[in-house]
Amino acid sequence: MKKQDDKDRRNFERLERRDSIKVKEFSYPERGRYQKARIIDISGGGLQIETSRHFQEKAVLKIEMNFTGWQRYTHGFLKYFGSAASRPLVVLADVVRCKSLVAGHKYEVALIFSGIDEMHRQALIRFIKAEILTKP
Repeated sequence: MKKQDDKDRRNFERLERRDSIKVKEFSYPERGRYQKARIIDISGGGLQIETSRHFQEKAVLKIEMNFTGWQRYTHGFLKYFGSAASRPLVVLADVVRCKSLVAGHKYEVALIFSGIDEMHRQALIRFIKAEILTKP
């Protein structure tokens, strides 16, 4: 049986980014503080991040991403104005893998979106495609 490479298994195009984001373990009622992390890459199905905290597989994280540009691919008239133009993308994501890069200090975490508004997912996909097309 032929083994598929990573590109063949993916449902969405991935975009390398280095944006700062905020993450925390999700709970209801909500508690805990956000901590800073950095995006490694992102797609319409999930993302990889670098963080200083280890997360268990299957943990659910709440992620707040505030990178510029994705908002213009959402539907709506006011998307270019005021707070709508800088609105963060907030999602829930399940931890698929957490790999130690520097023991106790730096981890690479693979996440799959488990709670994302479908209109926001479509806007993110359009944003990623446009970014890939404009890369040199």
